[in-house]
Amino acid sequence: MKNYKFLFSLWLVVIFAFVQMGFAQKTSRCAVKNADAFARVELSRVRLRPCAETPKQCALNILSASDDAVSETPTSVEIFDFGKNKIVVLAMYKVDEDDSLAGTRYRVEFNKNAGKYEFVQLGKQFKCARGRTSWSKELCP
Repeated sequence: MKNYKFLFSLWLVVIFAFVQMGFAQKTSRCAVKNADAFARVELSRVRLRPCAETPKQCALNILSASDDAVSETPTSVEIFDFGKNKIVVLAMYKVDEDDSLAGTRYRVEFNKNAGKYEFVQLGKQFKCARGRTSWSKELCP
């Protein structure tokens, strides 16, 4: 009998984990679509041409050329296709050197035109290590 209770409990945990993963993906997609939820990052140092590489590589090129000069490898990269040639790349970085900041994520938006990706906008959000722990365009205290 104890064995059945354990298996049933384990089954509930697995089902709960799958449901949570599904909700997280939908929430992430909705959050990424709204460019206004991200603080704008300027690209004053470079003139950009349409990129013929993958969306991920195009986004990493933009990040390294941005005024933030992001050079390290992201913790994760997600690509969202919103249709009508709108592609958004979300690159997340874990921050170790700042005790108030847990992570930074960058949103790079492209328009796909003739097989190339034309840069539209770059934004970033912060995840605080304490206090407010959700992603926000506001700096951490």
